[in-house]
Amino acid sequence: MGPRMPHRDQAPVYPKYCRLMLILFKPWRSVSDLKRGTQSWTEAFNIFQRTCSNTMTSILNNMQILHECKDSRDDHFANRQLRHK
Repeated sequence: MGPRMPHRDQAPVYPKYCRLMLILFKPWRSVSDLKRGTQSWTEAFNIFQRTCSNTMTSILNNMQILHECKDSRDDHFANRQLRHK
């Protein structure tokens, strides 16, 4: 299965989230197509978001909602197991 995708609402991994979303959704052939040399991944992603279509914005938002739902499900089942011990 591999590692989980980073969440945009987790500050320590937000730059990784930005990098991954750029890799997945911005057309590119080299790293310089994704970001300028001195630009951070976060800055590059913020610029990309301002130029995204409404469809792309919806996809990014839905991916986050999916993460939140899975986290909530996992928390729910963890709490149920604690109560039944």
